Amino acid sequence: MRVKKHKEKSRLIVYQGDELLVLQKHTNELEYGLIGGFLEQGESPETALIREAYEEVAIQLSEQDLEYQCSITIDSKNKHKLSKHYFVCSDYTKPFSLAEPHKFRKIEWVHWKDTIDFLSKSDRKVVKSLFKPCKINY
Repeated sequence: MRVKKHKEKSRLIVYQGDELLVLQKHTNELEYGLIGGFLEQGESPETALIREAYEEVAIQLSEQDLEYQCSITIDSKNKHKLSKHYFVCSDYTKPFSLAEPHKFRKIEWVHWKDTIDFLSKSDRKVVKSLFKPCKINY
């Protein structure tokens, strides 16, 4: 079997203590997203994220601001693959502001537990792993 398309996205996780910076989407029901988007042809995940962060929240990031977290690849039934590359921003004090009000209602800090039910499945999994790392019992 041959995969028809393989798309890639980069996602930015910004947090301060127990609060996560999320974008509230323009949907009928509450839905949150993380900063980021699709890679354009020839872009690295870092370059795409720097571009998307500037477009969505008017912040100029550099590769030094990004710490790689993980990547997840999702196989769908229609032979498409989607890889998401997650990065953490090391500086939560940057002046993030909503730059695409036609895409998002607002940008806000929300306790991470209050975002879980309103994130996509893969975003939820990565956020949970960041805030609830596995515990080893001795």
